[in-house]
Amino acid sequence: MKDPEFQLGIVSYGLYLPSGFETAEEIARRSGLSREQVIEDLGVERKCFPAAEDLPVVMAVKAARQALERAPDVDPGQIDVVIWIGEEYKDYICQTAGIRVQEELGARKAWGFDLIGQGTTSLVGLRTAQDLMIGDPAVRTILLAGGTRNIDLVDYSNPHTRWMLPTSASGAALLLRRRHPYSRLRGTAFAVDSEMADEAYVPGGGTVQPFSPKILNTESMFFKIPHPREMEAYMAERIAAQLGGVIQRAMAQAGCSGAAPDYLCLRHLPPKNRSKILEGLNLGKETTDALSDMGHHGPNDVIISLDRALKRGAVKNGSLVLLASVGIGFTYAAALIQWGPA
Repeated sequence: MKDPEFQLGIVSYGLYLPSGFETAEEIARRSGLSREQVIEDLGVERKCFPAAEDLPVVMAVKAARQALERAPDVDPGQIDVVIWIGEEYKDYICQTAGIRVQEELGARKAWGFDLIGQGTTSLVGLRTAQDLMIGDPAVRTILLAGGTRNIDLVDYSNPHTRWMLPTSASGAALLLRRRHPYSRLRGTAFAVDSEMADEAYVPGGGTVQPFSPKILNTESMFFKIPHPREMEAYMAERIAAQLGGVIQRAMAQAGCSGAAPDYLCLRHLPPKNRSKILEGLNLGKETTDALSDMGHHGPNDVIISLDRALKRGAVKNGSLVLLASVGIGFTYAAALIQWGPA
C-alpha cells in the first residue's frame, strides 16, 4: 500500500522468554535420539523450557506490557484493536485470548479478537492490521500479542513427530500505528498447501474425539501425523520452495523484485531446510539466525529473530528486513519491513 495514510509502522515490540532451558542432551535422553542427531538434524543445542506459570496468555501479556513500556507516547487507552497472534492452544479451551490481553492491559476502548494461522499468525496479524486501517479510518493503533506453549503437545517418544522436538514456549507482541514514520510494512505474501490441512493435528479434545477419561494420558493428547512417509517427503521437498516463493512475492509487492533482503528473520527450521532457503536467496548465514539456542516458538520466531538481530547490530536504520515463516496446515507467510525512519 503506497498511500502514506494507510502505511503501517512498528512502534515497538515486546518479548517474554521463560528462564528455563532444555539442552540437546536432555532432549536426546527423552526422545531416544543421539545428541548429534538433535543438534545436526533438528538444529537445536538447547531450547526455552516453560515453568508451570508460563501460560500462553500470561506470557503474551508480559510481552505486551514490555512493548507499551518501550512506547511511552502510547497509552493503553489509545489502542483501538487487540489481536491475538499466538497459538490455538491457550490457557483455556474456547478462550478469546485477545480480550483477556485487552483486559489485563487496561485497553478499555479496544476491540479484541483472535487469529489462528499456526506458525504464521504474527505475519497474518500484520496484514490484518493493515487491512483494518485501510477499511476503517478510526483505527489508528493496533496491538498484536500472542503466546505459544505447544511444547506440551509434543510426545518426545513418537518418531513421527520428532521434527517437532524444537517446539518451545514464549510470548511476543507488536505495537502498530497508522502513518507511523518508522519501521513500515512494505509488502506481504501468503500461500497454503491445502492438501496438507489434516496432516498434523492433536486428535483429543475436539468434536471428533471429545474429552473423556479414555483419552487422558494417551497418544490422543499429542500431535499426530496420519501419513508419516508423505509428511517426511513433503518437508524435504516442498517447504523451502514454498517459503522461497512467498518471500519473492513479498519483495515484489514492495517494488524490490529480484533483490534480496538485508536480513532474514526466518522461523526455526532443520539445518537442511534453512540452507536451501538461504541458497535460493543467495544469502549468507550471517544474514539470519538459526535460533539453535532458542528452539521453535511458532509465530513468535520471527519477532525473536528480529530482537536478536537488532541487539547485535545486524539490523540498522534503513535495513530491509524480511520476516518469513511456515506453520502446519501447511501455511506460508512473508512480510517485508523497512526498518528505522521512513
